Amino acid sequence: MDTVKDIVIFAPSEAFASAAAELIQERALSNHIGIVEATGNRTLQYAEKLVRAGSRIFISRGRNTSLLQKNITIPIIDVPYLYEEIYHSVKATGFPPGEVALVGFDKAFQIMNRFKDISGQDIQVIGPDSPATTETDILRELRPGTKALIGGFSVKRAAKLHSLKNIPLMVDPCNVSLAIDSALNILTAMEHKDEYLSVISATVNRISSAVLNYDTAGNLLFSNEKAGLLFQEFNTEQIKELLFSDSAGDYISLERRRANIELKPVHSQERIIRIGSKNYIAEYLPVVVNKKVKSIVIIISSENSIQSAEKQLRLNQNARGYAAKKSFHNIIGGSPAIKNTIRLAEKYARSQSAVLITGETGTGKEIFAQSIHNRSSRAQEPFVAINCAALPDSLLESELFGYVKGAFTGANREGKMGIFELAHKGTVFLDEIGEMDLSVQAKLLRVLQEKEVCRLGDDRVIPVDIRIISATNKDLSELVREKAFREDLLYRLNVLELKLPPLRNRRGDIPLLIEAYLKKLNYPVHFREDAVSLLSFGSYPGNIRQLFNLLERIVTLAETDVISAGDLEGIVYGITAAKGNGAGCDMMETAMETDLNTKPPGTRIKAESCDKTELLARAKNKPALSQALNNCEQQRIEECLRRNNGSRIKTAVELNISTATLWRKMKKYQINLY
Repeated sequence: MDTVKDIVIFAPSEAFASAAAELIQERALSNHIGIVEATGNRTLQYAEKLVRAGSRIFISRGRNTSLLQKNITIPIIDVPYLYEEIYHSVKATGFPPGEVALVGFDKAFQIMNRFKDISGQDIQVIGPDSPATTETDILRELRPGTKALIGGFSVKRAAKLHSLKNIPLMVDPCNVSLAIDSALNILTAMEHKDEYLSVISATVNRISSAVLNYDTAGNLLFSNEKAGLLFQEFNTEQIKELLFSDSAGDYISLERRRANIELKPVHSQERIIRIGSKNYIAEYLPVVVNKKVKSIVIIISSENSIQSAEKQLRLNQNARGYAAKKSFHNIIGGSPAIKNTIRLAEKYARSQSAVLITGETGTGKEIFAQSIHNRSSRAQEPFVAINCAALPDSLLESELFGYVKGAFTGANREGKMGIFELAHKGTVFLDEIGEMDLSVQAKLLRVLQEKEVCRLGDDRVIPVDIRIISATNKDLSELVREKAFREDLLYRLNVLELKLPPLRNRRGDIPLLIEAYLKKLNYPVHFREDAVSLLSFGSYPGNIRQLFNLLERIVTLAETDVISAGDLEGIVYGITAAKGNGAGCDMMETAMETDLNTKPPGTRIKAESCDKTELLARAKNKPALSQALNNCEQQRIEECLRRNNGSRIKTAVELNISTATLWRKMKKYQINLY
């Protein structure tokens, strides 16, 4: 064997070596398996050298197996003796059983005797004391008239010396093949384990924390490179005294305690330890096997590394969607009402105080919240938004404040950070704050007052630095009078108030909004001036969101790429300048997001004067705008429900509204299709 193999077969006879060689060649395993022909002490000498050289598994039989198992620590696969092998060996001699002697050691001797008893043949079985005394033992015990000996290498020499026929004990190739399969399976498992341990070792040595592993008697089992650097000026006893003082000493007294008292459960813990001039946090993790503590892993991290990791974790939230994407230049409009609102919002962005954004539905409250955040000093920190009306009270509370593991049935096993923790150093946007339950309001008030949160199921408080921007389309003062909203919370939220103008108060922006909508969605259509003028007369209770929803319907139903006022007949009836009541369509998210300074030539839409009487002539005896829009909204909901096979979740996603809003509208329009 020129090179060291992972698996080595110790062949006690030529027949065994020949059968093994044929299998290795047949199965193309010569790169992994080698053969050594040896018995007795020679087997042991070879084995010790091979183990030092890197061999990992041995295959052998009989006495070789016994020697290896007693003296070698790597896995040993035994090839058992079979009665069939003995029977065919005796038959191969060509002599009657009475003229044949079987010679074997240990297990071979035992199975040869059993074969003699079971077969009833008058065959002699000889068991030499050792390979060194084989010749003298055979000569002493051999019966007169014996003509053949069956055995291994040492028997071959004795047979030649006494001029007897020698037949090696035959080997069933299937028997050897099974042993090879077992060895290959063990080798694969060992390689997987080696890979796993290599990964663990590489990982533990690469982390910034020091890692040490002690057994329960206080003996160091493992330490990574960081631990070596951290404790390079300490001796073994000094390290143990530092790590296992106070209650942590229980971990290494377990060995002594086992002999005296019944142990109580041992739990993980964290301690602050001082090494040199710096504070470190040490986490103690018991290693439990079969309900017994076998060792203790200690992970030591510096305060600075923990703070840096926390900072990085929060910054990573931006990549997971906790970021504001809109800014003030995305807001479409040139009317005095919207310009004044933007100027006020820009002033608010320079402050750290809470902002309450009020306005009718569809006026763009979230886009203003994102713009304020992106203009503020917190722009590089997380922006976390949550709709207070979209979640049940219990779920809203867990989303806001987070929870520890086991806080309630169905809770994440590791616990969960709430949005206040996720938004640390950043901004939390609470949309539809007027829908929040009074019990949750009380906890929110504490966050605003104390700047700290407490997870559900926990008694520890976590300090947070956040700015609150809230929004509502309700009159919170009226809710206070109705005892549906806390007055003290209103004062905390309404430090700075931003009122967004409804679309009916900024009709001059409607042409710009139409143009921005068509450009954003790249619709190949053009609205003539009379169509724009007609659309500008609407009251739009749903504001920009309702306008965009109406535009989508118009573009979808249009039969030409140039849309005039006449094309709107049958789509929108009775556009008037009636007052809106603030209620309206929740069908589309506000989409005021085009840069007016980058419009291509020829796309400018003007709302020039138009004969209002002429435009409204078609509207006589036809439904009002609000009814037409309601019909439009109902039809769109029904179409989406059919397309999604009645799935409210898929329908809500397609319409870009919450499932709660979809449910209210289905109830409003008595939609019971599914």
